[in-house]
Amino acid sequence: MTRLLIGTYRQRQHIEDCLRSMDEHLKGVTDIVIVDDSGDTDHCAWLAQYGKVIQVGRQGYTVAMRHLSEAAEREAAFILEEDFTFTQDMHIDELVEILWHRPYLAQIALLRGPHFPIEHQFGGLIEALQYKGNEFKTVAGVIEHVATFTMNPALIRGEVWAAGWPIGRLSEERKRDQLRGKGYRFGFLPGIRVEHHGTRQGHGY
Repeated sequence: MTRLLIGTYRQRQHIEDCLRSMDEHLKGVTDIVIVDDSGDTDHCAWLAQYGKVIQVGRQGYTVAMRHLSEAAEREAAFILEEDFTFTQDMHIDELVEILWHRPYLAQIALLRGPHFPIEHQFGGLIEALQYKGNEFKTVAGVIEHVATFTMNPALIRGEVWAAGWPIGRLSEERKRDQLRGKGYRFGFLPGIRVEHHGTRQGHGY
């Protein structure tokens, strides 16, 4: 059983659908920590019915990710941003098993359908990354690569959370580069398991 970390900042625009989908499809959760960057105290009070809430106060993505990293408490934890919903049943223990047997993987993520224009052009997230020159290899049912460290719904190992989150612009890319420098690879489960509904409206990435 694994801690679920949820990042939010858009009040009720997406989170209700996310939570409903999670209740229907996601298994293996022990407790929930929500890091909220909406700056809305009333909204945070509403979120508290679902788990512990950490208010960030509209400081942006990088600061929120630093709080999420601390909330993992050096253990493997599953991250879920508010604008994703599940398309099929998913048990986190399946991902835990993969990371246990593959210590070189920093994360095991769930694939979403095409979202950005280049992904629609080439037929998917992986296909767009392949067009940019990245290589992917399926190893015993997991798509392994070094292309991207993603905040798609994913189980991230404890050592990765414990290392903290980079400060500065393009923090997600910085995190990817740090992990690659340490010899980590990344994994996707095959098949579309989540949908992404939102557009990027935040700041401090």
